Amino acid sequence: MFIPRFILIALAGLLAFSPLALQAQEAGALLDLLVRKGIVTDQEAEEIRTELTKDFAATPAGKMKLSTPITELELYGDLRARYEIRQGESGPPGTLANRGDTLQRNRHRYRLRLGIRGTLMDDWFFGLRLEPSTSNRSSNVTFGDDAGPFGKGNDSINVGQAYIGYRGIRGLTLTAGKMPIPFVTTSMVWDGDLNPEGLAQQYKRTVAIPRGGEAGPLNVDLFANFGQFVYDDTNPENPIGPAPGGIPNTDAYLLGWQVGAKFNFTKDMYFQMAPTIYNYTGTGDSFFTHYSGEPSFRRGTTTVVRNQTGVNSLLVFNMPAEFGFKIGELPARVFSDFAVNLDAEDRAQAAGRPDKGDERYAYQVGASIGRIRAKKDWQLAAFWQHTEQYALDPNLVDSDLFDSRVNMEGFVIQAGYALSDAVTFNLTYANARQIDLGLGTGGVGDIGVNPLRKYQLFQADLNLRF
Repeated sequence: MFIPRFILIALAGLLAFSPLALQAQEAGALLDLLVRKGIVTDQEAEEIRTELTKDFAATPAGKMKLSTPITELELYGDLRARYEIRQGESGPPGTLANRGDTLQRNRHRYRLRLGIRGTLMDDWFFGLRLEPSTSNRSSNVTFGDDAGPFGKGNDSINVGQAYIGYRGIRGLTLTAGKMPIPFVTTSMVWDGDLNPEGLAQQYKRTVAIPRGGEAGPLNVDLFANFGQFVYDDTNPENPIGPAPGGIPNTDAYLLGWQVGAKFNFTKDMYFQMAPTIYNYTGTGDSFFTHYSGEPSFRRGTTTVVRNQTGVNSLLVFNMPAEFGFKIGELPARVFSDFAVNLDAEDRAQAAGRPDKGDERYAYQVGASIGRIRAKKDWQLAAFWQHTEQYALDPNLVDSDLFDSRVNMEGFVIQAGYALSDAVTFNLTYANARQIDLGLGTGGVGDIGVNPLRKYQLFQADLNLRF
């Protein structure tokens, strides 16, 4: 019995210092394997199970009780301290500010996000993330921006993500709730802090395409991502009276339809593209735009909205793509994004500018080198971006780089360095200008001038992830 006893001692030592997931999921499997191999008896396996349970219960991790359906639980989060400078200059047509007026904001900010991800029995999973800010496109809190000094008025706790999902069908993931963006996308179209609310369906499958010679098969990851999100809930939905005030009785929804492929030529070289269609249904009661010269759905009014944030007449085709490779030992990639609003003429008409229906395109092109995964890793990226007035939904675009605006073009430079495995230091600089001087810069940003003729951004971030 010397060999079995030795194995039991080694196994006990290994499992006693293993993480919770290993205790719960792998200890029993290892013991069952030893029994099948005849190395230990059933009685000896039960004895070691009892000892492991006692030892683990005495540890700090063993004192945390999880409900039976939970098979795995992960606690994660990030903490960021930021210094930021934003500067904007007003320009033509200058309806909200004098031409040439300049506004600058210098802010010290922080962000704390805490989350839990877990898997449940029968292929279910869930996620919950808390964050301090109430903004949909930012989790930041500004120092001194409340009653003080050192007040807590804007240091609240809010639900940033809350979702449940199912992976019981091979390759298919179904998710419901307030979730991370389910699409392959870029900051040109989606702000990374947004968490859409509704339903998502994601499918992925890898196929091998034969190639001649000794190259071996080409592995292609095929994927499809669909989303149905509540964009603007109507309240009330049933106006009363013999002549209701024209309030729409349908909620507004954002629908996304994406299919794509990633071609893995080698382990270090790939190409990915993800054509997408975004469309909107319903009317809601917050994000609308009236038609010039015609009665609006708010009965008896006629309004012209030149710098619209409404979601009418948006049918956007979007094509993010990237090519990844290595330069020596350094990972690198060239990336791009292209979008066109197929209903731009109607959107321009709704904004009172039927002569600007060709302002329908947006594009981004850039490159990066390096990747941050561990201490002393670094990364450098730069890109150019051009977004015309009626090309995209101004309520979704990134809130930092171009101040949540459209009708803007410019460049962005980003650099990062890992001070440790968990702490990174990042720098960002953006410089943009108004594209069409005859139009405003649609969207609601942090710089209170509109149109925004020129814009600059500088950010220095210290990030801790765990």
